[in-house]
Amino acid sequence: MIIPKPLKFYPDSDALREQLDSLPATAGVYVILTPGRATHVSWSGDLPRRLSRLLASSYTVKSSLAHKLQETSSTLECWPTGSRLESLILMYELAKRYFPTDYLVRLRLRLPWFVGLTQDVFPRLVTVSRTSAKTGPLFGPFSDRDSTTRYQEAVLNLFQLRRCTEVLEPSPDHPGCIYGEMNQCLRPCQCVVSSSEYRSESERVSEFLLTNGRSAIASLSASRDRAAAQTDFETAGALHKQIEKRSAAAAERNEVIANLATFSGVALTRGLAKRHYRLWPMVNGQWQAPHELDFSIEGANIRSLDARVRELLGETLTSPRTDGIQLEEVAIFSRWYYASYREGDWFPFRTLDDLNYRKLVRAISNLVRSDTISSPE
Repeated sequence: MIIPKPLKFYPDSDALREQLDSLPATAGVYVILTPGRATHVSWSGDLPRRLSRLLASSYTVKSSLAHKLQETSSTLECWPTGSRLESLILMYELAKRYFPTDYLVRLRLRLPWFVGLTQDVFPRLVTVSRTSAKTGPLFGPFSDRDSTTRYQEAVLNLFQLRRCTEVLEPSPDHPGCIYGEMNQCLRPCQCVVSSSEYRSESERVSEFLLTNGRSAIASLSASRDRAAAQTDFETAGALHKQIEKRSAAAAERNEVIANLATFSGVALTRGLAKRHYRLWPMVNGQWQAPHELDFSIEGANIRSLDARVRELLGETLTSPRTDGIQLEEVAIFSRWYYASYREGDWFPFRTLDDLNYRKLVRAISNLVRSDTISSPE
């Protein structure tokens, strides 16, 4: 995201109160700059009120922040924002610019959790919050570590992958573990299966992660229906139990979770002005420049909105930005998406052909309609 031009405030300016009164009553991000460096970056849900307290406090004691800012000839730069997502992305960019060594600490930005398979001779399922050459495709982001662990355990209960963390040196004399005795592991440590046989099981797990069990459930459902049609109800019942187990495991995973390498979608939020809306595309785990939709003109035609949205998002995919830090940008998404109150909607896609344009256009139209009703001309 390109940082837009800021509004600047000087604590010793005679026109300060007039400038503050002219600010829109909205959220925003601000940076305090002392000569030569930045000292603070933050955001507020009520930007005019926060800046009034910082710059025009009624307290006259020398310990007040307003007095200190005047003494140090500080400058305050701010950016009004239309949504929490815009504030998060803008604050992230500002923190990286002004505090390159500790911006994650200042933002309190925790990297999200993922589930993945290790890349070795005998793969195992792991939960991680960082990428590694030893780990294959990662699936996430999950809301927290507990939900990640629950999904990992649910998937492990469906397959016979090893759960041990040691570097295996298969030998018939290996003592094994309780999971092997319970028939929940193929026991590669004891040479019960070959590496190729174990690899086949890990590929089944990989397929389950990729589709969250949809392909396996579809196949089992077809087999169950055939068995039922042939009056083989015992086989049909056994297959139905397998479907139930896989469906229960799949239910532990939020629908937004996908392969990190191809994590893509578009967020719809309100803009700064009335009847202005923004599309925030994310391509392969990296935020792209937002697109603005303006319906402030009376009688604006939204009948061609579908074509307009397709054109805007098509421009994004023509040359997507790739210079970002994937995990950090997905962490911003996670903070926004999993918030207790989320402003805006998310529409995932793998390619633009997969995007549900009808649902996106309907959501935009509903926003326009509700804002028109709530604030008629």
